[in-house]
Amino acid sequence: MSLLPDRMKTVKVVVPKDYSRNLLQFISSCEDIDIIDVQKKPFDITTYDNGQRIKDLSDDFDEVIEDFEVEDKVGRPKKLTILNDDLGAVLKDAEKVSKDVIQQLKKLKDRITLAEQELEKNKSVILIAQNLIPFGFSFEDLDDERPYFTVMVGKLNMKRIPRFKWNLDAITDSNYVLKESKSQDNLTFIAIGFLGRYQEDINRLLVAFDFEKLAVPERISGDPDKVVAKSKATIESLEKAIIDYKEEANKLIKENGDLILAYGEQIDIEEEYLKISNMLRYTDKNITFWAWIPDKRKKKFEKGVLKATVDSAKVEISEPVFEKSEYPTKTSVPRFMRVYDGLVNAYGTPGYNEFNTAIILQIFFPITFGIMFADVGHGLLFMLLGVYGLTLRNRTLDTSGFGGEIKNYFKNGAMLIIASGLCAMFFGVLFGSYFGVTNHAASYVPKPLWFSPEDASHLHNGASPVILMLELSLVIGMVHMTVGYVLRFIKNIREKHFLEAILVTVMWTIFHWSLFILVFTFGTNFMNWFSADLSGTFDLALFSINHQAIQFFTVNGALWLFLFGLAVPIVVMSAYLIISHKLDGLAELLEILLSTLSNTVSYARIFAMNAVHGALSMIFTLQIFTGEENGMGVINYIGVAIGSLVILAIEGLFSFIQTLRLQWVEFFSKVGYQGQGFKFQPLAIERRYTQLRK
Repeated sequence: MSLLPDRMKTVKVVVPKDYSRNLLQFISSCEDIDIIDVQKKPFDITTYDNGQRIKDLSDDFDEVIEDFEVEDKVGRPKKLTILNDDLGAVLKDAEKVSKDVIQQLKKLKDRITLAEQELEKNKSVILIAQNLIPFGFSFEDLDDERPYFTVMVGKLNMKRIPRFKWNLDAITDSNYVLKESKSQDNLTFIAIGFLGRYQEDINRLLVAFDFEKLAVPERISGDPDKVVAKSKATIESLEKAIIDYKEEANKLIKENGDLILAYGEQIDIEEEYLKISNMLRYTDKNITFWAWIPDKRKKKFEKGVLKATVDSAKVEISEPVFEKSEYPTKTSVPRFMRVYDGLVNAYGTPGYNEFNTAIILQIFFPITFGIMFADVGHGLLFMLLGVYGLTLRNRTLDTSGFGGEIKNYFKNGAMLIIASGLCAMFFGVLFGSYFGVTNHAASYVPKPLWFSPEDASHLHNGASPVILMLELSLVIGMVHMTVGYVLRFIKNIREKHFLEAILVTVMWTIFHWSLFILVFTFGTNFMNWFSADLSGTFDLALFSINHQAIQFFTVNGALWLFLFGLAVPIVVMSAYLIISHKLDGLAELLEILLSTLSNTVSYARIFAMNAVHGALSMIFTLQIFTGEENGMGVINYIGVAIGSLVILAIEGLFSFIQTLRLQWVEFFSKVGYQGQGFKFQPLAIERRYTQLRK
């Protein structure tokens, strides 16, 4: 694990065509190469041998797996061993599974679809018939082929009925019949009878008034009462048939689910093989490809490709001849850190020479969130959401709906949620908050190990909880941004921008810390800063020994700190930026000064979100726990449960967003993070339902 992305090399591989399938298997299992598509050929699967067979099989398997939700019904399937050495054998086996199982399921799906269509048709017939009964009409009255008199039925917004009648009366000179009955959703079921010569004018009127015409299915005739009875019997028969079809399908899936998923996956992999082939260069005897490879993986790659091709491959690894901006970015992070890598990439993929700030995020993100959401009980619930996310790791989720999308967030962010929940519990113990209840509200709750942000009556080292939380927020911010300054300094040195490293980054850091020390030593009365005689001790009520605030150091003369800590850095930065960047340098200086102030104050949102959490908790718990003698009733428990869910959903989301903002805006601006790189993209395929024969 490194702050910098993996260092890259380019590799050229030449393999005899006899080992083409071995090569495809190796490339599709190797996470260490990103193939350079030198030919840029458009991909058309049908131009390849067996391409159309693969496409047809893929469509059939995918259709059945999706329509019958096979993955959910199988649960945790066993991995089947696939004999992958010969494409012909794979396709033959897949076609047998398709014939024996897939085609049967497709036929059942067609029958279910037809039955459901008939079901809806009969429900529509019942609706029309039930509304015709009060009107005294029969289905013969709705015949569109009647030349002289036409009857139409449908729905119209009830608020528009009076205006519609007025228009209808004007068009037909009162030569019409209209009957209506109330329907649902503010719609009125109406039947209109009129002479055929008004057909065209009335059609335009119906369109203008958004008339929803009910189409009468063919071969429906007779008395509406009899039609209703017949349709109800048909519906009952259709519903039973649909249940039988689904039971038959479920039985097939239960017996062959593993087989369906395994060969569905293998066919998809065969399609991926063809896509990989499209990026390789074929000659009469050889296959050649070029790729990016991490420097630290080159020996492993060479050994792997030689093994796959029985030592017949020629491998040439060399230094890239491209611009650094064209290098792909591959960040090597442990599995539990990938969620932080995802947060960084959501802002922008690191450039090849940019630091991977995910390593810093994994420390500061949970801590910042934990202070905002500090509570033992709520933190535990939040952590359990992460544990639930871990249980979804090996499942493919349907993210088309809202519920599936939320589950996907839990799945991908499980480790982040768990770490944030643990930090919330840790700070909950320090602050003495348990489901929003503190010791000053209920004596049986443990006392805080540090201080209670909600107990305004208690002073810690002479400071109120508000001041303490504000101090804590700003201290976290200063440490966080200082890490950013350090990374920026290292970046300047690596890029050989030595003057910028000293005259901007170091001066900026001195300016920022001097401002912080001045405020917490001499206060915000700026006139005190110009006194050479005024001395003070820098300390924070947060940190103490034996209830006495730690005196870190003494500042002898506020003016000297102001001059050498604020004025001199500003002058130095101004001179360098204006000389090197002209007027743009002045704008950059103003941005530095303004961002320093705004970014520092921005960390007060940690204090604000903690206060919001405390306020929301008290809304649901203050009245419940103030009287210990009353005990806890059922209503009390329900109130706590509802309150906890509201806090978990709303305040947890807000805290997450505010924490992420501090990382993306305040921290990234201090690092000088650009995020304009592009990802290293291996073609490795994950096998979930199959495994190759060893």
